[in-house]
Amino acid sequence: MNTLLDAAETVVLRQGIANLTLDAVAFEAQLSKGGLLHHFPSKDRLVEALVARSADSWRQCFNDAYDRTAEGPGRMSRALLDHCLSDAEGWTVELQRSSCACFAALAQNPSLMRPMREVYAELHRRVADDGLPPGVGEAVAAAIDGLWLYWVLGLADVNQDLVARVRGALEDLLARALPAAAKPKPKRARKAPVPVKRTKGIRS
Repeated sequence: MNTLLDAAETVVLRQGIANLTLDAVAFEAQLSKGGLLHHFPSKDRLVEALVARSADSWRQCFNDAYDRTAEGPGRMSRALLDHCLSDAEGWTVELQRSSCACFAALAQNPSLMRPMREVYAELHRRVADDGLPPGVGEAVAAAIDGLWLYWVLGLADVNQDLVARVRGALEDLLARALPAAAKPKPKRARKAPVPVKRTKGIRS
C-alpha cells in the first residue's frame, strides 16, 4: 500500500499534479493497472489515501513534539517551534513529498481534504487552549504554515538563517505573552551586609 502511495507522490513531484493518473502511478510502481485498481478502484480513493497518510503523519509529529515539551502555558506552541523550526535541514524531500497529497486533493476533489482539515482543527483547538492570550498561539502556527508554503511552492528560499530569525521572533512573542506566574523570577542581588556602628559607652 505504502509503495503505491510513494509512487503517486513521486509522480506529482516529477511530473506535476496534472499528470497524476492511475496509469502513471502503476507505471511508477512497476505494477499492472489491474493490480493498482485492486487497492484503489478510482483516482479519488488514491488521493484520499494520500491525504489520510499525510494527516496521520502530521498528527503523530505534533503529538510526539508535545510529549517532549515541558509542561506549562504555551506547551503546544513551544512544541511546534521546537519540532518545525529547530533546523532547516529538517525540511526534507520526504516532507515535501508528503505535502503533495494536499495539493493533489485540491486539484482532484477538495472534499478529499477532510482528514487533513480534521487534523488541523484538532491542532488549532490545542493551540487556542494553550494558556496564552488569544491569537498568540495561532500566530505561531500561522507563521510556521507560511514558511511551509514558501518552501513547498518555491516562493522563497527557506534556509537556516530565515528559520532562526523567525523562530527567534516567535520565541520572543511567546515569552512576552506568558502569564507572569509562568515566567522565571529574576534573581535578587544579594545585599552587602550593613556594618554595625559601634558607639562608645556614655560615662555617668
